[in-house]
Amino acid sequence: MKTFLIFIFSLIMLQSCASVFSLRSSEKTLQQGIQYLLDDPNLGNAFLGVYVESLDDGAVLFRQNEHKLFIPASNMKLYTSAAGLVKLGKHFRYQTIIGTDSTISDSILNGNLIIRGTGDPSISGKFNGGDILAYFNNWADSLKNRGITKISGNLIGDNSYFESDILGDGWNWDDEPFWYSAQPSALSFNDNCVDFRVSAGTAPGAPVMVEQAPEIEYLDVQNNAITSPADSLEHLNISRARAQNIALFSGTLPLGSKTVSESITVERPTDYFLKTFEKILQEKGIQIQGKTETRSVFSAMRDTLFIHYSKELAELIKAMNKVSHNFYADQILKTLGARFGEEGSFKKGAEVVSDWLYSKGVAPSEFIMVDGSGLSRMNLISPLATATLLRKMYVYKDFSEYYESLPIAGVDGTLKNMMQNSAAQGNVRAKSGTMRHVRNLAGYVHDKNNKAYLFVIMANDYSVPVSYIKGLQSKICILLSNFK
Repeated sequence: MKTFLIFIFSLIMLQSCASVFSLRSSEKTLQQGIQYLLDDPNLGNAFLGVYVESLDDGAVLFRQNEHKLFIPASNMKLYTSAAGLVKLGKHFRYQTIIGTDSTISDSILNGNLIIRGTGDPSISGKFNGGDILAYFNNWADSLKNRGITKISGNLIGDNSYFESDILGDGWNWDDEPFWYSAQPSALSFNDNCVDFRVSAGTAPGAPVMVEQAPEIEYLDVQNNAITSPADSLEHLNISRARAQNIALFSGTLPLGSKTVSESITVERPTDYFLKTFEKILQEKGIQIQGKTETRSVFSAMRDTLFIHYSKELAELIKAMNKVSHNFYADQILKTLGARFGEEGSFKKGAEVVSDWLYSKGVAPSEFIMVDGSGLSRMNLISPLATATLLRKMYVYKDFSEYYESLPIAGVDGTLKNMMQNSAAQGNVRAKSGTMRHVRNLAGYVHDKNNKAYLFVIMANDYSVPVSYIKGLQSKICILLSNFK
């Protein structure tokens, strides 16, 4: 009997050793596979950082340059959205207050109509089926339902909740005209952009046709673009004059071409907000005797007529992370500064996020933040810092909202066209970060046994096409998805 028990014990030990050996062998194969991809001679001049960790037991499966600093690009939104969820809460809603400094009598508002903004990035068509004027029309209807047909004073926009730093440190000047570099403001409308649709004319040599939304004379349109023959190449240029509200159209668009869409940013976005709302009020039959102006008058507001509430923050960060919306990220960062740093600025917002992150174990030497979107090349973070963030959020009570906000490989958002028809499709949830010579990917993945891992893959200073780096990142994610 004793001999039999010793035999059984020995057999169990052998099976256990075999299992451990198999596991170690599998990990070694994974590590060799990742290293083989990173040792590609075409990436010899690139700066690469990779970190992979098990979320079940904390085991590190791979690490390379995990303490080095990289430009994160839109990987920075992982931090902004996480800090927003934790500090503001998933149910947080922005408030836009519509009130007056006077009284209403005989259908006349005897004073100024005041709109106080707190940074809502979503006063647009994003949650209204594309109707960018839906909220303004609703507000005008609310005023009419109060019997107001005339405003004797001015239409005043109070955007003082945010500081006046309209651009982040390190933003490129040549990005300024385009939607991804929109100026933040406490009172914002349509992502602080005008949306243009450009179509070819009726014959070669004819001017192209330019449509805009909203139809308001805020951006001066200078159209010098012409229609070219149908068999010619497209050379259409759409931009904006530096620091001016002048939209510029030049070049050529072939006859019969598909419509070209572009969203162009505006200068002085609060004025844009007010001019558009003024037009809606007039169309609804509400006369404004005064003018539109931007100034801090919130303390003078005697009566709140109504409050507009945004969607909950959980929905806003999903809208932000899925398509990597810079404007939403920087509005949230400034909101964090205003709520917890006593100033709605990039600097104070970054300090709030940094202090929170340092309290979670990230070394100050491995995280340098200057904006919320990652548009600045002055942001610097290490792969380990991002890994620490992903690990902490994994056990956060509202992790599901964070996880659901991330693009799904091969399915939606910025990863829709990546890793299709592979084990990673529908499995990898991650945030990309892309700018010239920068391509990063970080998030979560499950292996063949449904065990969870975090991964960070950062690539800076490469000379190969960005598609090559995307291929590298996809292959690593597929290796992890097939791992046992």
